[in-house]
Amino acid sequence: MRIFIAGDSTAADYPSGQAPQAGWGQALAAFLDVPVVNEAYPGASVRSSIEQLGMYERIMAEIGPDDLLLICFGHNDGRHDRGRFGAPHGSYTAHLLRYAEGARARGARPVLVTSVERRTPGGSPTHGEYPAAMKALAAAEGIPLIDLQDASARRWRELGAEATERLFLWLGPHPNYPHGSADDTHFTGAGAIEVARLLLEEAGPLLPPAVRTPSDLTWRTPVPVRSIDARSGGQRGEYAAATPQEVGAVCRRAAELLPVLDEAGPRERAALLDAMAGALDARASALVAAADAETALGVARLTGEVARTTGQLRLFAEVLREGSFLDVRIDSADPGATPPRPDLRRMNVPLGVAGVFSASNFPFAFGVAGGDTASALAAGCTVVVKAHELHPETSALTLGALRAGAAAAGLPDDVVQLVHGRDAGTALVQDGRVRAIGFTGSLRGGRHLHDLAGARPEPIPFYGELGSLNPLVVTPGAAKARLTEIAKGLADSVTLGAGQFCVKPGLVLAPAGAGLPEAMAGHFTYLAPQTLLGDSIRTAFTEGVADRASIPGLRTVATGRTGESRQTAARLMAGPVTLLGSSELLLEECFGPVTVVLEYTGEDDLADALASASGTLTVTLHSEPGETGLAARLAAVARDRAGRLVFDSYPTGVAVGWAQQHGGPYPATTAPATTSVGTDAIRRFLRPVAYQNCPPRLLPPPLRDDDPWRLPRRLDGTLVLPER
Repeated sequence: MRIFIAGDSTAADYPSGQAPQAGWGQALAAFLDVPVVNEAYPGASVRSSIEQLGMYERIMAEIGPDDLLLICFGHNDGRHDRGRFGAPHGSYTAHLLRYAEGARARGARPVLVTSVERRTPGGSPTHGEYPAAMKALAAAEGIPLIDLQDASARRWRELGAEATERLFLWLGPHPNYPHGSADDTHFTGAGAIEVARLLLEEAGPLLPPAVRTPSDLTWRTPVPVRSIDARSGGQRGEYAAATPQEVGAVCRRAAELLPVLDEAGPRERAALLDAMAGALDARASALVAAADAETALGVARLTGEVARTTGQLRLFAEVLREGSFLDVRIDSADPGATPPRPDLRRMNVPLGVAGVFSASNFPFAFGVAGGDTASALAAGCTVVVKAHELHPETSALTLGALRAGAAAAGLPDDVVQLVHGRDAGTALVQDGRVRAIGFTGSLRGGRHLHDLAGARPEPIPFYGELGSLNPLVVTPGAAKARLTEIAKGLADSVTLGAGQFCVKPGLVLAPAGAGLPEAMAGHFTYLAPQTLLGDSIRTAFTEGVADRASIPGLRTVATGRTGESRQTAARLMAGPVTLLGSSELLLEECFGPVTVVLEYTGEDDLADALASASGTLTVTLHSEPGETGLAARLAAVARDRAGRLVFDSYPTGVAVGWAQQHGGPYPATTAPATTSVGTDAIRRFLRPVAYQNCPPRLLPPPLRDDDPWRLPRRLDGTLVLPER
């Protein structure tokens, strides 16, 4: 038997960073030897627990015969904010019944629990009609009920105001509460123990008897995220992993700040981005030192990446000042039309809180201050970043710079916030206040989060970059004209950054007999040992190379120099293009310094091989002027596979500008119509709203006739540029 708890903050578990706050569910486990699975979540109503927080799904996926489910909501259900309100005798009881029926369908026993009472003068009740509605449901459906509200109200009256103060979160200055606390809703450990005791007393045979009476509680300390030196493996520091409750608090703050960014308007947000860029530039040396230790990407590479990152921020400041991102459109009213046409005015508005997952291979450009954060802030969205576990120190230092920039711009410093830990990422995707997710990472991890985002009762867009093979094609003419040049450029591209670029060419299609693998071999043989970003990436690379080496007919042409145990050697493999018919593995990305050259014998073989590739960020084509027909045929195939076509150069290196497209068909990205690099990235975090026959006094500034913001606008179909 296990006891599951569905409830709110009064029942929730709390980590050591929030002690002495505790919930009665946290205390209940200390009374019993029966396992307690506490899914209670701060701020939850019964509606939001199902529609936004994933609580119902988590419990129903785990609960089974002989288990017991305590269902306790009521503190937040009367709040008329987004997604929480439920009328007492309407959706509130309907959602309670859903929990009860779900438990019964799985052979478990549901028990309704009225909400514990707050501390009030004279013990007056504070939950309105909700306890009565729950009791009526229990009677109508034959569901056992524990009246915790009545029991706690009696107890608070017996003890009196002074004695109950120690049970509630009334604190002077405290390490976890520097300004103290005067909270009549939530409990200290002593209060949680008292409520759990009352619950057991009122439950009688509904719950197992207590086997002990605790005098204090143990607060759980989440496993920290450790900063590891990529070269030595030594530990550099620890960062606290956020609990789901802490993620909820962070998202709540992000939602509260949305009006601040919206009211700031494009020009103040542009100043914010410029100030953040300046703060990053001022801290560049410290940022690069931390990132080099955590990633081994090298000082020169990382210095350039900081510059790219601040350049992105300043580019989006330019986007804001230019103004076309709002896509303002005005269709004037025409009463004489058939049918009469109303006055319609449309513009883009921010989606809401954006969740961003930092990438492993670009700690700055795709990190806390990367393109996702820059474009979301520009759109007017507050941002919560989930730090990548391979560079937590770099993430924390970057956040410090962004906060300093925000303060310098006169805006709240937590318009960008940071959380650490794998569980924090899951909680971020499932939090009902988050309206969109930006992700760069593995196919497996990204697809899991993508599915979580889509499974929410109110699904949200998930902009994921998951994996890319990036085929590179060498035509017969190009191989004949510049084999040596292509061999060197390709080898450099494959091994740049230890092969850890998202646009690394992982598959090369070259003419049989031209000698491209042999021409590339020398560049690999003398290549220095490679240090990858972390242990998990090195393990995946080693396994991926071994799997490919076991494919019959695929030979290892060259191996780079070997080094210490934490280093790996680059690999060059080759074989006939017919291997694509026997191994799908060759069409999957292997992250790290390896590529596979497959040799074709005719143009049809080449076109078929390219067509077999799945969605990818880039396809590169090396051809000669006399091969226009073949090049056009291949470009047509490539256009259907990739977001960016590269000609007679190499895909590594992604320019940040107005025309860039960094996206592609699945599995390269989950949203191929969007980009994560370049100015158009802002559109991921916007949505259009139309105002029909709106009184002029209620129109937002971009839609007013006098155009106070001086924006480009489409008036009755004609693009009109403002006078500058």
